[in-house]
Parts: sequence; structure tokens; C-alpha cells
Amino acid sequence: MSRPAQPVRYTVVGVSVVYAVVLQLAGLRLDTPLKQALTFLPAVAAGILVAWDLLLWRLPGFARLTKRPRLDGLWRVELHPTAESRIPPEGNHGPIAAYLVITQTSWSIAVRQYTGESTSDSRAHYWQRSPGAAVETLAFLYDNTPEQRHQDRSPRHLGTCLLDPASKAPREMAGWYFTDRYTKGDMTLELVDRSTGHPSFASAHAYRPRPVRGACD
Repeated sequence: MSRPAQPVRYTVVGVSVVYAVVLQLAGLRLDTPLKQALTFLPAVAAGILVAWDLLLWRLPGFARLTKRPRLDGLWRVELHPTAESRIPPEGNHGPIAAYLVITQTSWSIAVRQYTGESTSDSRAHYWQRSPGAAVETLAFLYDNTPEQRHQDRSPRHLGTCLLDPASKAPREMAGWYFTDRYTKGDMTLELVDRSTGHPSFASAHAYRPRPVRGACD
């Protein structure tokens, strides 16, 4: 599912600013500075919403207002397929080394996973929270594309994944997945750092991380 977050932000702010400017140029007689300032209220409100989406929600003072965890960054992953998974004899029965690259704002998230044989991209997601839980968990659908040399035994497929952060700024997570190839398994994830510019498994594996400083780094 495509989520054009950036164009939507630009549109909301742009329309709000144009609305305020048009009111100023329309010749309406606003006899007090307060009334004149109110014409820019939609633009200010739109700016606050965009600031919340991009930044404010993850700052310590504002993070208390939401149950959404911060997951963006590079994650080192191990996949553990179950014995019931229909993996060809010559396939990888695990544990499977992988990396997760997550880009996130308050209202949007994109997850890309690399293994030594394939790349997966999230297509749709939703957040859910059990009663009494401290934070939300993330569930998403993904599309997996194996490298050409592996597609004879490992065709392209769809899957579902659930990540359980357990805290708002986790350094470790647990996860579960299953696919339409009748494979399923568990995941363990460890945060490397907040970087996201990794184009391949080899790039992520060779990356030398900088120290993770905290929830608002």
C-alpha cells in the first residue's frame, strides 16, 4: 500500500498558507491585530501537525502523550524457522541472519529486510495495543523478492510480520512471521543504531555503527 506522506504534508501546509494569504489579500477589514493573526491559525495548526509527525512525537517531553514506540534505524536480526516450515532440503533452515531497516514518522512507517538471499518491503501496516500494554506493537504485510539465482527454489512471496517492542525506545525486540509459502518462525532483533541508508545485506553487514545515544538521537 502506498503512503504518500511527504506530498500530503506539503499539500496540507501549502493549502493552509494559501488560505491565510488569500484572506489577507481579499480586502476583508480585520480591525484588530488579533483577528488578523487568526487568519494564519490554519497554517500554524498544519505546521504543528507536521512537526508532530516528523519530530515532536519522539522527544522525551512529548513522547508521554503517545503509546507509539520509536523503531527507526538499523536492526540486526536472526530468523528462526519452525520445524513445520516447508523449506526445501537445500534451503536455509536457520538460524538465518538478516537486517531490518526502518524509516518512521508518527503516522507512517516503512520496513525493509535484507537476508543473504532476498529483500522484503512492507506494503501495509497497522499498530495495535493490548489492554494494559505500555506500548503498541507493529504488524505489517510484506513482499519478499529473492535474488535471481535463488528463485528456482525460493519464489517471490507475501508474508505477515509482528514486532513487539515492549518499550518506547527499545534496543531489543521479539517478532514472529509467517508466509504464503507455508513457512513461519520467530525473530530476535537488536538495534544497531538510527541509520537507515543501507541498500543491501552486504552494506548493512559491513557497516560500522556509531553509539546509540537514546530515544531522541
